[in-house]
Amino acid sequence: MADVTITEGDLLRAALAKAGRQAFLAGEGGMSYLILAVAPTGQDSEQRAYGGPHLLMYAGEQADRPAAEHREPWSAHLHGAYGDYVATVFDGSPVPLDAAADAELCATKVLAWLGKHLGDVTSRPEHA
Repeated sequence: MADVTITEGDLLRAALAKAGRQAFLAGEGGMSYLILAVAPTGQDSEQRAYGGPHLLMYAGEQADRPAAEHREPWSAHLHGAYGDYVATVFDGSPVPLDAAADAELCATKVLAWLGKHLGDVTSRPEHA
């Protein structure tokens, strides 16, 4: 069996998936991040996520870093359909957290923001 390394992005994707939201690993200029379509209908592909308002979520510069190397907190930023920055949704934990706890916190904040601003009715993780 191949050695499987769980990444920071894997943890956040799993936390969002608990609420039925799908994020995609993407990258540009040597950075990697997760992208999440704001509208639930844009969740079927990375390209569709970019086609409308979306959240870009960063753990420093590498969302595909092994979770064991987690050093920088997750943050989430709203971008418009043309990629323009709109607002910061979550600016990261003020205290250091391990990779799993940080991913859960970011997912909780993102899901709460979606619920508050968009009337998103997707189910929430138990801790939300």
